[in-house]
Amino acid sequence: MAKVILIGFVLCIFTSIFAITFFAQAQEAVELEKTVVTATKTEHTLGDVPVAAEVITKEEIKAKNIKTVQDALKYISGIKIDKNCGEWGGKGKVEIQGLSANYTLILVDGQRYHGGHGEGVDLQSIPIEMIERIEIVKGPASALYGSDALGGVINIITKSAPEKPSFTASTSFGTRHTQVHEATGGIKAAGFGTFLNYTRRESEGIEAEFDEYEEDIFQGTLQYDFTPQSQLIVKPYYSEHRMEYEDRTQKRSGLNTLWEWRPDDLSKFNLRGSWFNYEHYTGDRVSDWDDDNYEVEINYSRSILGRHIITGGYHYQGEEIDDEGKGYDADQTLNSFFLQDEIDLSPFVLVLGLRVDDHDEWGTETNPKASLMYKVSDAFKLRASVGRAFRAPDLVKLYGGWRMGPYMVQPNPDLDPETSIGYQVGGEYQFSKDYLAKVSLFRNEVADMISHRIVRKGRPPWDMYWENIDEAATQGVEVDLVARLIDNLTAKLAYTYLDTEDEETNKELIERANHKVDIELNWKILEFGLNLNLAGQYVARRYEDEENTKRLGGYSTWDLALTKDITKYAETFVRIDNIFGKDNIVDEYDIDGTEFLGGLKITF
Repeated sequence: MAKVILIGFVLCIFTSIFAITFFAQAQEAVELEKTVVTATKTEHTLGDVPVAAEVITKEEIKAKNIKTVQDALKYISGIKIDKNCGEWGGKGKVEIQGLSANYTLILVDGQRYHGGHGEGVDLQSIPIEMIERIEIVKGPASALYGSDALGGVINIITKSAPEKPSFTASTSFGTRHTQVHEATGGIKAAGFGTFLNYTRRESEGIEAEFDEYEEDIFQGTLQYDFTPQSQLIVKPYYSEHRMEYEDRTQKRSGLNTLWEWRPDDLSKFNLRGSWFNYEHYTGDRVSDWDDDNYEVEINYSRSILGRHIITGGYHYQGEEIDDEGKGYDADQTLNSFFLQDEIDLSPFVLVLGLRVDDHDEWGTETNPKASLMYKVSDAFKLRASVGRAFRAPDLVKLYGGWRMGPYMVQPNPDLDPETSIGYQVGGEYQFSKDYLAKVSLFRNEVADMISHRIVRKGRPPWDMYWENIDEAATQGVEVDLVARLIDNLTAKLAYTYLDTEDEETNKELIERANHKVDIELNWKILEFGLNLNLAGQYVARRYEDEENTKRLGGYSTWDLALTKDITKYAETFVRIDNIFGKDNIVDEYDIDGTEFLGGLKITF
């Protein structure tokens, strides 16, 4: 830990020097006016939220000509995107602060998003044109969100119905026979509103024999405003991902219904009910499962005496799975209660939260979290937090037994949830209206990790057992610098130092780079109607094997996006990813030479 603190101190000095060097003048603050609600379930601007958070806006997504959620998250400090396709078609899984992707909770408008083989959730099936903003909270978040939020929460907020009629259509073509076609439109009148999107993608991928796919996605927002203080929102969703290999199909269907009501200026009430279904099957039905998930959440917030914002609620989760491929079916229910108090003790803000989750099989988990913000001045803020989180065992590990190669996988209904304790401390300083610097130190300690034990007796098949046997820790430093160098030219630098350890073996976790550097430049050349975005990433050396005997070399990639206005209603765009053609990276299957994608977009 001492090494991490020392690195953090050095980086704080570096940040200060860099800030003074790029001191500039402008008309509006950099970064701090974004709205964020995920961190506390109450509305704050990014600069005043008591818990450290990140936000990616629709404007940033447009400027970079981004077509997938995973590419939107790629250049955030502390985040690693696993874009590997492979035979299961998985894309866009997110690791936060060195923790596996299955420790990241993915939400869409507060609803849990499901689907993806192995670790994590595939993000490509969320249409980029529907996104209003992406909110990111790093570190344990089970005090508000329950299971799966050991590493953090990513909440994707989709767009509401527009005040004026709108329609957007785009078509694009690229290398590897990639095509992306989108149509989006919305209207609002007499209290009713709608916003709908259809997205079609197809590509041969890296290896056409295994990766070729086509994908259709539909997502929408339907809403009715009863009064200015009361609103009903219904968000339907459907996607189908088809691969030539093994005739593999993934289907996702969902319905998320939200009622928001503000009884007065001091309080807010939210009621949400949702259903989400995930199906995955192959032509021979060897792999075939159907997973239904249900949620009901009641959430109430109220300001009291001008010093407290009390938030409390109830959350029900139910799951039913029919896994014909592994020959089992099972269900589970989880009832949860949470309470949070944001206490304004200016210049301090203290946030105390607690959630109790009661499961019908493995019992009760209690997860507290405490956060503190010290507002030294309007420009300088310090934040610290400590919290506990957990991840419930998968139903397949509790109840599913099946043959996998030379092994007979045995279920274990006595598995305990995986748990973690996370610590974060950091600060941000607005050196001028044009420059923002943030530094954060973090540590996550994970216990009761579920792993497998193999017993080899005689000839195969050998038995493989799931057990709570592993422990691990990740720690490090994150630095973020944002500068408006001149009018319409913005620069970002993000650096992550990561130190990981498997506490059973005292070895580093595989494929976790100690250093990651992200650089972005965005330049709006207004007189030519041109937007240019240049982004680069350096990933340092990391271990390939659990024994830490084989090291993979560091590498860097650069991406370029150009958007050019043709008329008031039309623009053309091109993306060039991996400009210098980097390839043959063992743990990055999708980095395999330069890729192009270009097209036309029409907006009315």
